[in-house]
Amino acid sequence: MSSLVQRFRAVVAMWIFVGGGGFLLAGFLGLALLTQTGPFAAASTFSAAAEFAPGTEIKVRDTGARPGNILILATPATVDPATVRCTTKSRVYSTGEQRTRELTGARPEGTAAVMRDRGDPRQFTPVLATEGIGWMETDFVSCTGAGAEAFALTTAKGIQSDRFRLGAGLLLMLLAPVLAGLGCLALYFTRKWNREAARRGGSTSWPYR
Repeated sequence: MSSLVQRFRAVVAMWIFVGGGGFLLAGFLGLALLTQTGPFAAASTFSAAAEFAPGTEIKVRDTGARPGNILILATPATVDPATVRCTTKSRVYSTGEQRTRELTGARPEGTAAVMRDRGDPRQFTPVLATEGIGWMETDFVSCTGAGAEAFALTTAKGIQSDRFRLGAGLLLMLLAPVLAGLGCLALYFTRKWNREAARRGGSTSWPYR
């Protein structure tokens, strides 16, 4: 029984470090998410899977990009996303049906107003993402837009939405004081047990007196 008690107290003592470290980490990450700084800033670069001219239909599978959650960008960056119209076509199903969908441009959440393709000096603006559309529904894409010289597509995977950053940031900021409270509680009990051991004249290895 004494051995179990000692192990339990050792675990409690460890929570002093877990609580303190967790408080700092959760607070730092939560603040970064809420302020959209560091790795949680709006995406400003992308790696184009393909580029296509306005009005030209492109087969997404041939670009190496996975149909489905893709991001479409336009150059120059002065293109107004509201003027962009895109058409997507699905694969031809076993029934012979091929569905067509019209998409209206709107700058996707989690992206900067101006983005650059790695290694390309031109500036692009993100105009829409196909998130929420079945991956077989975006096998072909074509776009037009006022003033657009070219369009590019890339995967939208990994781009964090504003909603995600806000939710995750608030959760971590709420979790931080909980971890701090657990750490303080562990410190309180560790000190209490040390004082009791000292009064009994026993030896203790606890560093917190």
